[in-house]
Amino acid sequence: MSVELVGIHPTRLELLRLRRRRALADGIIDILKKDLEALIVTLFEFLKQIPSIRDQMYQAQNEAYDLFIEAKMITGSKKIEELSLVAQPTDFDITTGTKKGVLGISFPSFGFTEGTARISEPRFSILDSPASLDESALRMRGALKYIIRLAEAEASIREILEVISIKKRQINRLEYRILPELDAAIRYIELILEETERQDAIRVRVLQRKRKERATKLS
Repeated sequence: MSVELVGIHPTRLELLRLRRRRALADGIIDILKKDLEALIVTLFEFLKQIPSIRDQMYQAQNEAYDLFIEAKMITGSKKIEELSLVAQPTDFDITTGTKKGVLGISFPSFGFTEGTARISEPRFSILDSPASLDESALRMRGALKYIIRLAEAEASIREILEVISIKKRQINRLEYRILPELDAAIRYIELILEETERQDAIRVRVLQRKRKERATKLS
């Protein structure tokens, strides 16, 4: 949409065309600014979620660590190491995908998928290990879910920031490059047309004066 004065035809038709392009540019800027406002609102909504998710994650981790320390105090570090060698592995997977958000943006979506084993099923022998050890594992599993939610929110924030950056560049290009070029071209044509009108007016007055002079001589 860039405009250069060189090569512009200073006609009323060209002036009308440039004015229409300027009105279009103004409309595009308005749309982009509304999009930017919607993105900023969504960004703050995600930012508000981060502290809560992080606090829940830290709480679950701290509870898991406290229960683990309690288990070590009950059975001793050596027994914990032995139990870790025979513990049932945790069966889970992290799924990835996308979900539509503001302005149709595809936000990343992460999911926590567990295996067929029941969550309440103990990973350790009930007879050989304290209940706090298995409870610690359950708390850590909960912390992992919060970690995934936190990663999803932060990835969405990065996506929004990238789109915001693109929108800002588009607005700046229109406001500080395209519009000034269009304004300069419009003013250039207006000046030429005004000068042409003045010259035409002068020629008309000269012709009228000459006609009067000839009419006076003939009379």
